Amino acid sequence: MYRVFGKYLSLLGLALIINLNAWSQLDTTVFNVRFIGMEQNYIPRQNSYDSSSFKLACKVVLKELRNDGYWLASIDSLTQQEDILVVHFFQGRKFDHVRIEIIDDQGVFNQSRTLNKASLQKVPSISLIESSVENVLDQLEESGYPFASLSIDSSHVENENLNIQLRLDAGARITYDSIAVKPEGLIKPVFLSKYLKMEYGADYDERDLSRVEEKIKHLPFLDLQKIYTTFQLKKAKVHLELEPRKVNHFNGLLGLVPGADGEGVEVTGELDLSISNLFQSGKKIEINWTKLQPGSQQLHASYLHPILLGSPLDFYFAIDQIRQDTIYSNRSLQLAFDYRPTKNLELRMSYEGLIGNALNDQQDLSGDFDINYYGLAVTWYNLDRLISPKRGVKLRSEISVGRKSIIGAVSIPESTQYRMQSAMEWYKPVKSRSVIYMAAKGGALLNDFLYLNDLFRLGGLNTIRGFNELDFFASRYLLFNMEWRYYLDPNSYMVAFYDQSFMEYSIVNGSFDDAPAGLGVGMEFANDQGVFKILYGLGKRDGDPFSFATSKIHFGYTAIF
Repeated sequence: MYRVFGKYLSLLGLALIINLNAWSQLDTTVFNVRFIGMEQNYIPRQNSYDSSSFKLACKVVLKELRNDGYWLASIDSLTQQEDILVVHFFQGRKFDHVRIEIIDDQGVFNQSRTLNKASLQKVPSISLIESSVENVLDQLEESGYPFASLSIDSSHVENENLNIQLRLDAGARITYDSIAVKPEGLIKPVFLSKYLKMEYGADYDERDLSRVEEKIKHLPFLDLQKIYTTFQLKKAKVHLELEPRKVNHFNGLLGLVPGADGEGVEVTGELDLSISNLFQSGKKIEINWTKLQPGSQQLHASYLHPILLGSPLDFYFAIDQIRQDTIYSNRSLQLAFDYRPTKNLELRMSYEGLIGNALNDQQDLSGDFDINYYGLAVTWYNLDRLISPKRGVKLRSEISVGRKSIIGAVSIPESTQYRMQSAMEWYKPVKSRSVIYMAAKGGALLNDFLYLNDLFRLGGLNTIRGFNELDFFASRYLLFNMEWRYYLDPNSYMVAFYDQSFMEYSIVNGSFDDAPAGLGVGMEFANDQGVFKILYGLGKRDGDPFSFATSKIHFGYTAIF
């Protein structure tokens, strides 16, 4: 960004040897021009020009000649013959090879591991020379020399080749000093310096600044307002003006119902808590507890630790427990490392230990087992924004391979179990306020000894609306969601939806298949205090039509702080 040697200037320094600005008095006059001194195919067909178009035509002709190897081409003179302006070109000889030599008195160029002189030896056109020189300057900028510049030192002909010497002025070597954050107290500069790869003492790199905006987008609790850099005493100080975004949320509901045995009372309800940017260092915790009926409950707790030990990896830890009435109880622990090689790609490598226990299952559908899963997940997206997008595509695919042991079943050997899930989401604005949302999701469990507590759970607000939460079990499923959203403001909309699924399972002591569908309307309102969502859905199973008698209302309120 601080180059003296501009890429829009001719690298050879073979500028017009006459001062075309001397003809500026003809700016409003159209005059006839005749070009001589070069091959016919380079002569412009146009013969009438004003001053501006005449200058442009001369530059175009010279560029074409030099791109074809006539590196010394120039304009010798201009003469006036009656009412015709004659332009005398010097075409010169053609050079097939041009050797570029960089003179580096500071020794920076030779010491850089990323620069390759051989790449500049033989090049067929000015555009490629410009590209090569730009590449040199780019790599110097990436190595702590943002003020590096190249200028022409000399040129001569040797052994039928044109030799050009460029002199490199690398300037001062710049390193990072610190990151200044406004307002103070929003996030620790030490965390940001590691997250943005701008740690104290590291070489200043122009690419780091170009990536700041995209990286800040992946911190959902921040918005970038402004970025600029100041230089002093060979140090670069990066200034970030940020704005906090409300993403922490909480909602809860508690109730008391009679106990399952008819004695006493039992607590039911739901708790959902998410806190981001713990200790002003990007850490995140989530807790979700649900107990909508006596005897059944779910618990999920997770912790995310970004840039673990200063590495590019994020560490994720989660525990889950689900109890399905008196049928079964599952517990799992998951450890994962997240890595983002590019701005649109995320990778997750994970381990999950899952323990399943059959309870008082009268139908003998559940089992006692433990599985150690090792998984890989890939997420790619191209969205206009990461939160509440309105345009773009998101793809996610996950595969886990686990070793399964059936507890207490001596006759059943250990086996390999595969778990696969994929999803695609697509957002398309169709009018100023309307957005079409479509999603396709699928999953499969592969093993000869599957039990009910192995299976995927579907149904409810996030999958098939018009049914109770987690109403269905499946070892294989396909799910299609289609929505039309009409936005009342940037974050609030009315919606009409249709969900269609196909699912089945085949387990040790049973099988099932169905194609439930959901149809309905609803709305979502969002403001600075929270998000309120309400949906009215009709559900349909195989052989049964949509019925208002079995309709469901899904609603919830999430407080944001």
